[in-house]
This record gives sequence, structure tokens and C-alpha cells, in this order.
Amino acid sequence: MTEAAPPSPPSDVRHSHQVPDFMHMLVDHVPAMLAYWGADLRCRFANKAYKTWFGVDPAGLIGTHIKDLLGPELFALNEPYIRGALRGEEQLFERVVPGKDGVQRHSLATYIPDMVDGKAVGFMSHVTEVTKLKEAEAALRAQVAEREHAYECLRQSETALREAQQLGQIGSWELDLDTNAPRWSDEMYRIFGLDPSQPLPPYTERAHLYPPESWARLTRQIEHTTRTGEPYLIELAYFKPGGGIGWVEARGMAVRNPQGHIFKLAGTLMEVTERHHVEEARVQRDVALAANRNKTMLLSRVSHELRTPLNGIMGYAQLNLMQPGLDATQRQRNEIILQCGQHMVELVDDMLDLSGAELGRITVQRAALDLAPLVEASLLHFGPLADAMRVELVNRLVPHEAFHAMADPMRAQQVINHLVSNAIKYNRPEGRVTVSAHRSDTHIDIRVEDTGVGLTAQQLARLFTPFDRLGAEATSVEGTGVGLALSKVLVDLMGGELLVESQPGKGSAFTLRLARSAATNH
Repeated sequence: MTEAAPPSPPSDVRHSHQVPDFMHMLVDHVPAMLAYWGADLRCRFANKAYKTWFGVDPAGLIGTHIKDLLGPELFALNEPYIRGALRGEEQLFERVVPGKDGVQRHSLATYIPDMVDGKAVGFMSHVTEVTKLKEAEAALRAQVAEREHAYECLRQSETALREAQQLGQIGSWELDLDTNAPRWSDEMYRIFGLDPSQPLPPYTERAHLYPPESWARLTRQIEHTTRTGEPYLIELAYFKPGGGIGWVEARGMAVRNPQGHIFKLAGTLMEVTERHHVEEARVQRDVALAANRNKTMLLSRVSHELRTPLNGIMGYAQLNLMQPGLDATQRQRNEIILQCGQHMVELVDDMLDLSGAELGRITVQRAALDLAPLVEASLLHFGPLADAMRVELVNRLVPHEAFHAMADPMRAQQVINHLVSNAIKYNRPEGRVTVSAHRSDTHIDIRVEDTGVGLTAQQLARLFTPFDRLGAEATSVEGTGVGLALSKVLVDLMGGELLVESQPGKGSAFTLRLARSAATNH
């Protein structure tokens, strides 16, 4: 920078008219401002660049104080550098210099002290415009900032991709077919329990990650895709890092170069063990539902077919009982036939209702209904059975008190009959069955309590399973395991609940809960 400044002239020739003409020509063609300022801060020399920058005649600038040229604000900014130069210290600094017509020039200024006998008698100023350099620098900074922003966006995208892959348990991979070099994402390593800091084993040595059948299938698919370019999507078993078998969904595709040649394979691997088990369970459930539906349809057909011969048997038994002259033995035998036939008809009716409910063929007609008469009718009907089994029936309903609920009359009676019948049959000798009714603002409860053997937690879990008698099949108590299952279905259809409380050795309590009707309950 200092070679642009004029050499210090002798003290007796430091005026512009003493500079040789060739020196004038040289310095006047320099675009930088060159000047000499005395210790009194007045101009001794200035080239023509001052006219370009400040619009002043260099000849007229001789003897002008530097403050008058720069103005108060710019002088205040430059004064520390001026004082430094007059102390004998070379100064280098940047400044924006306002020029004529509002032009703002970025400049690089150098103040070189003129030392005589170790004392600064003035200084030479060299001011070069660096506006284009600053613009290039600003453009470079903007480009760097843009690249840093792009890099940060890329880094954030990669981080988001890693987080998304970890969240979705999806790894990605690539395989260069020319070098056989694989590249795995972090999630691929995590799925297989491998260390990302260690190099991957060659493709052919990764067979230990899969059962033999899955590895053979994957190998065939990769060979097919490499040969034909067709993508693949398969589900494979793999060995989980913690032990056991897991499942992954493997996708792969061929990547072609501009010439159309396959040079790389790429794909994803998603951990789907939970989904696989859910799908297996769904398939098993569908199979079980289909089997149960078939069983229900068969049961419905068989039950229908049973009705015809049962009606004939009961009809003939009734006709026999109407014949005169039957002795006691004949009458008893016909009564047993009629009684067994009636039991079979009730069983067939229950099975038809249960199969109809499971097939969606039963509808209920909910209406406002007083449940008290249904309870009284059920207790009256099963009175003889209770007497035969030495079980006391206790009706705790207050006489003439109504309990109005929304229910289907026939189905509600059917449910109450099942509850009372079971409470009697599964009771102990000299036991008791107590029926009570309770109301709340929203519902009516009919509660049937017995003093039987009660139920365990395991039995309660299977209570409403059709045909499951909970071990009672080993006793002398008659039944099929249909009544409670049917009752539960009918109560659900009426929008109610069938609740149960039981303790082994103490008995059980079943509660029929139905929505209270708008009719007056008093």
C-alpha cells in the first residue's frame, strides 16, 4: 500500500508547484487520493482524485485544514488515526467516505508519518476506493451464509429423517453393485442390534441375521431385482437382538444410470413384529368367528329340525293322558315323557334364540314396562321347582309398587326366568333365593341373590360363554350353559346391563339393570 504514496520531498520543496511535471502527471492519474498534510493539519499537496471524491480543486485545497475538507463528523471519526500518524505510527483503517451527489465510497486509508530527526512533521495520506471489493465481500458472505443455511437445513433434514426413521422403526439402505459396498442408516443398525461404528460384513455374510427360509427368500428377491429391475415388497422373519423371532417388511428397488443400466439397489426395512402378531391374531379371530358362525348356523338348523319330532312326541303323550282307563304306571310314564319333552322344547327355544341373536336375527321392542308383575310371575312359575329342591323363595318387592323400565316384555320375562331358575338349581338344600328391586334416577335394578356355592374369579371370567357350565356338568344339576349367555345377549339388545357379584362358598347375586322409563315410578 505504501508504494502508492509519494516520497517525502525535502522541506524546501514541499509545495505543489515544486513537484516536477512528470510526478504531477503520475499521481494525478492514480484513482486513489494522495495528499500530504502538515503537522498543523493543513494540506501541502493533493492529487486530482480529490476532485472526483470531494468535488474540490486540488490546487485550491492547498493550505486547507483537513477538518474543513472532511467535515465535523468524518473528522471526528478520523481524528484518532490522524493523531496516531503525528505520533509517528502508521495507520491503516476502513471508512465510508461521502462524496458529491450522495455517493458513498468504501475506502481503505493509510496514513504514513513523515519523520524528520525522529519527529513527525506531517503525514502522507493514501485513500483507495474498495467499494467493489466490499460488494464482492458482501456477496461472498451472502453466498457463505446461504450455503451455511443450506447445510443447516440439510443437517436438520437428516436429523428429522433419522428421528422419523427411529419413530417409525424404518431403516434405509443402498448397495453399490459395482463395488458391492453397502450403506445403512442408523435405524438399520438398531433393528439388527449392530454397532454403527463397525464396518458392515459383506452381503453374503449377513445370513446370520435371518432364519434360513427368510434369507433364501430375500436373496432370491434381490437377485431378481438386480436382473430385471422389478421392485419387491416382502415380509421376513429375522433374529431380534434380544432373542426371539421378529418380523420386518423389506422393500427394494433398482436404480439406473442415465444410460439405463442398473448400478445400485436401494430400499427400506421396517420393523413390523407387532403388526405381524396383530395380523396373525386378526386372522385367527376371523377363522374362529367364521367357525363360530358356522356352528351357530348348524345349531339353528338342528334346533329347527328338533322341533318337529318333539311336537309329535309331546302331542302323543298328551293324547295318551287323555285316554280313559290308564293305570298309575302308564299315567306316570306319559307325564315323564311330556315333562322331558317340555324341557327339550325350552332348550331348543333357548338355542334358537341364542343362534338367532348371534346371527343378528333377533330384535327387541323396547317400551315402558312395569317389572314387578314379571318378577311375581317368575316366582310363581318356579315355586314347585323351589319346593322340590327345598329352596326358599323370598320376594322383597313391596306389594303394588311399580318399577317401570324400558324393556321388551317377552325378553325381560325370559331373562328374569333364567336368573330365578339358575338361583334355585345351583343353590344348596335349605338355601334361599331373594329377589328385590331398586330404582335410581336413571335405571331400575332387579336383583336375584342365592346362597349357593358361589363362583371363583376364573369361573366369573367364563360366565357368559355359551355351553360352558363352569364344571356343573359333573354334577346332577340339569342344564346346557345356554341360559346366562342368552340372557346377556338379550339384556344388551335392550340397552341394559347384566351384573354379577359372587364369592365362593357364600353365593351369587345377579342384577338386571334397565333404563328407567318416563312413566311414574312410585
